[in-house]
Amino acid sequence: MTEAAAMTKESRPRFLLARGVVVVAVAMAMIGSSAPSPIYGLYQAHLHLDHVWLTAIYGAYSVGTVFALFVLGRVSDGIGDRRLLLLAALVATIAGAVIMALAHGLAMLLIGRVFAGMGTGCIMGPATAALVELDPLRDRVRAAIVATVAVTAGITSGVIISAAALEMDFAPTVSPFVVLAVSAAVTLVALRLVPWAPRDVAPAMLHPAGASPETTPGGAALLREAGLPFVVSCAGMATAWMAGGSFLALGAIFARRLAGIHDPAVAALTVAVFQIVAGCAQLGGRNLEPRRVLVAGAAFMALGLMLATAAAALGSAALFCLGALLTGAGYGCGFSGAAAIGSRSAPARGRATIVSFTYVAGYLGNLLPVLTLGLIADRFGLFAAIATLACAAVVCGGVLAVAVRVVRA
Repeated sequence: MTEAAAMTKESRPRFLLARGVVVVAVAMAMIGSSAPSPIYGLYQAHLHLDHVWLTAIYGAYSVGTVFALFVLGRVSDGIGDRRLLLLAALVATIAGAVIMALAHGLAMLLIGRVFAGMGTGCIMGPATAALVELDPLRDRVRAAIVATVAVTAGITSGVIISAAALEMDFAPTVSPFVVLAVSAAVTLVALRLVPWAPRDVAPAMLHPAGASPETTPGGAALLREAGLPFVVSCAGMATAWMAGGSFLALGAIFARRLAGIHDPAVAALTVAVFQIVAGCAQLGGRNLEPRRVLVAGAAFMALGLMLATAAAALGSAALFCLGALLTGAGYGCGFSGAAAIGSRSAPARGRATIVSFTYVAGYLGNLLPVLTLGLIADRFGLFAAIATLACAAVVCGGVLAVAVRVVRA
């Protein structure tokens, strides 16, 4: 019997090529999310922008992501062929890249970032579900790990591509987006042509067997059932994205103007290392107790940002890099712990909705604090902005530590 079962598993189609293309598609969307990070300083100099407008350009990405999560997040389970949403995500990514490459003013930059955010919002849920459906064992854990690696690789690659263009002075506001648009277009064609799981394969829905959107209760009822753990999850996600989003938006500028890292490419690479550490921390925290991971993440974020603030005061590049490493580890742990708490708090018949709500909380936590920091930087200076971010991380971390104890009790 065991041998027959093994034979059955071995005989299942593996769809290796299709899985590889899905991974590349996720990476393309993530490259679109991070490619502008090293060159915000150029936009500021060329367009004479205040810091608040730089953070608005970054925040427009979150607007596009939240829009896609609200409008398209629940559509995924009703579509038999995941490629439709994956293709839509790649189209949005290409549109965003083309607009960014052609942008000569603030309005086009904002629109380009909205499209980039829509690409991210469209791709994450459907891509993970597609990886499950294409897996010979339909292994959800392996699919989630592969998706996390793709996200980390994509975000890091976006920063490195732009940093390289910046270092070589090779049209840094144009060439990274041309590379992205061409690569995403090739990926789109490949996604359309590769062999795919047949439509009669039961889709890897987030809804449990026997449930359907019609039998799933409304959002208010789900939130009441999820209770305080859901609130803690949203707060943890918002805190993680507050630190992570602020660093992606302003980290390279902090490094250059406060920490004495004068080479713009090297300053941008601190953001790349931040993301690599964050991705490793996410993977490392997957099998640990989520509440401990969340509290540890909050502590690392607070410590890292305090060190980065001290580095800004002292003009120490080494101390700033250490702060970036710890902040990245905290962001990864905080994100992982908050997401796990949210998933566990959700009633089985409404897990898709609850998980979507926690991600929306995270992206709002990304948008609002980053805009606030831009205002503070314009009015009081960059040092005041990074010091405010560090103080906010300390306060939010303390609140999360108390909240986790209350929920556990």
